Amino acid sequence: MILGHSISTAAGVIQTIDESVATTLQRTQKQLVGRSYMSITHPGDIARNLAQVAALQPNGSSARIRKRYIGGDGAVITLEVQVSRIGSCSDGYLFGTLSTVPRALPAVTSLAAADTVPYRLWRRAKDLLDVMRSRDTILGADLFADHAWASLLIVYVAEAESRIATVESLVAQLSLSRATLMRWLHVLQAKSLIEQIDRDLDAVQLTRTGIERIERLLSTKAPVAVG
Repeated sequence: MILGHSISTAAGVIQTIDESVATTLQRTQKQLVGRSYMSITHPGDIARNLAQVAALQPNGSSARIRKRYIGGDGAVITLEVQVSRIGSCSDGYLFGTLSTVPRALPAVTSLAAADTVPYRLWRRAKDLLDVMRSRDTILGADLFADHAWASLLIVYVAEAESRIATVESLVAQLSLSRATLMRWLHVLQAKSLIEQIDRDLDAVQLTRTGIERIERLLSTKAPVAVG
């Protein structure tokens, strides 16, 4: 399950972090902003973590890192972080999406069934978007108007892949005018499902409520037909 996000400088100094993540790390946002994420990383993971982050290419693919943090009360907290580098290596930013680690599966479980919960939810969101796009291509986009749901799925997938969802990227993917999209975004914002995180970038992200409700929907199984 996605907990939230963090943005750090290229050197790893935390600039902003969601309250839900700070709480999981047994700290407050105020205690974490301005600190290097390495200062709360488990000593046994620092070298590996530094190498993984150093390998990130500017504006390139993200990396999925399972790492241990030291909580505020000294507890070891294991999380999964999908991190990408935005901008240059020297003055850019590290954008991270932090998720819980699923419980270990029984030893007899097959490898195919060992997919993590975050991966399954991301995969289902991607599949739903693919179906919607194929539907629009085959049947005609003018027949459908589920722009709010499509917008939520696009932002969810972007966050799961540690990318920044912007207004322009949503306009391009939904083939909507900016004015029409903004009306839908204002509705979603009024419903406390999304929030604007950077006015200069026109960046948007899901709220904690938005993440929880979308993941609840993505986890829903179709009823089994009887008879």
